Amino acid sequence: MEVKQFKIGQNIYDIKLKRRKYAKYIRLSMEPDGSLVLTAAKTYPLFLIRRFLASRQKWILKHLDDVKLRPSIFATKHSIAEINKYKKQTRQLVTERLEYFNQFYNLKYNRIAIRNQKSRWGSCSAKKNLNFNYRLCLLAPELSDCVIVHELCHLKEMNHSVRFWKLVSQTIPNYKILEKRLKDI
Repeated sequence: MEVKQFKIGQNIYDIKLKRRKYAKYIRLSMEPDGSLVLTAAKTYPLFLIRRFLASRQKWILKHLDDVKLRPSIFATKHSIAEINKYKKQTRQLVTERLEYFNQFYNLKYNRIAIRNQKSRWGSCSAKKNLNFNYRLCLLAPELSDCVIVHELCHLKEMNHSVRFWKLVSQTIPNYKILEKRLKDI
């Protein structure tokens, strides 16, 4: 990955350029800290990348402003000691809340893992392992409960179907509001 400078609007920005052998499309994303990442095929010409960025100027500037106004919890860098402390707190929180919510669902799961994920709050594997972001303990209790129930319900419904959301709503009736708040963090 290399960093290139591109002019967007009146300013020049550093953009991480990922060249991939089998990339079919050009893709632009923004990391939680506001840095831009552009993925393109190795053979994709630089002048077309510049044209693409010019066409996305409005999106880029809007999202850069959003990051300045509301920095993401994912952009905060923690020391190893802090991460370990938060992992311990999150494990305790998740264990207690899973025990509480599973009284209603009575679902079986295998392992609980607390991870340092860049943008996910949690996940559920096909092997019925539950994974949670160590930052979960930094959220408001109603938000962490929403994440925990979300992943717990994936043990029964491995999708986001109507049945899945109906399952979630049994214990988190205001899940739509909470899910939106989680996306805005």
